[in-house]
Parts: sequence; structure tokens; C-alpha cells
Amino acid sequence: MYGQNQFLEMLGALGCAVTAFVLSFSLSLSFLSAIGRTLRRVSPENRRMEPARVWLNLIPVFNLVWAAVTVERVAESLRNEFRSRGMDDPDEGYGRGCGLATVAFIVPGVWFYPAFVTFPIAFICGVLYWRQLNDYVERLKPGAYIPPPMDEGW
Repeated sequence: MYGQNQFLEMLGALGCAVTAFVLSFSLSLSFLSAIGRTLRRVSPENRRMEPARVWLNLIPVFNLVWAAVTVERVAESLRNEFRSRGMDDPDEGYGRGCGLATVAFIVPGVWFYPAFVTFPIAFICGVLYWRQLNDYVERLKPGAYIPPPMDEGW
């Protein structure tokens, strides 16, 4: 009877771990999709990163560095787009602060500090970053990108 109880406890713990993994992976996919959507709103000449490269953040360990690169390039792309549309605010960070804070609290949780301390802070910063990106997407909607006329060589 004792062995059966241990097995059931282990099975329950495994079920919780799998559920947590599936939920966190689904949340990550939604988050990366929002970043890609933001980059798709930026005209190609103002992008510092193609939207498809956002998905490189799914590669374990590589994403610890690529996440910071993604945040920087998204912020630069947004700044370039708003500047080209004449909507630039020199004091605006374009999500750079919250995005880098998210990365800064995830990396130590993976390598140095206990995750239960740093991950909740990273989660809060990530939600704020996600919200900022959604706000930028909304601001970019009304002035949809119109490609320049084709040069016919006349």
C-alpha cells in the first residue's frame, strides 16, 4: 500500500509539472506572437528585425541572449516607424525598459537566484511589456503603411 501511495503522489506531481509546462509554453507562444504582430505593423524599411526571427526565442539557452536582442531591435524598429510617421516622442522608450527588465529578471532566475524570487517580477514586467506593445500596435493601426509608388524607370 505504501508503494502505491508514492506512485500516486509522483503521478500527481508529474501531472502538475506537465500542466505548468503546457501553460507556460502556451503563454510564451502568445507573447512571441504579440511581438511578431508588433513588428509586422512596422514598415519593412524601418524594421531592425524580421518578424519571423522572434521565434528564435524558443531555442533554449540561446534565448537568454536573443531575448535582449529582440527587445532592443523591436524598440529601435518602433522608434524608426514613429519617427518616419512624424509621431516620435524623444522621451519615449518604446518598451525597452519593461522588456529589458523582463529579461534581466529571467536570466538570474535561470542561473543564479531562486526562480520563485525573480520569475514573479519578470512575469509582471513581461505583462507590462506586452501591454505596451499592444498599445503601440493600436497607435500604428490608423496610419497603415502604404508602400511607396513603384519606380517604372521612365
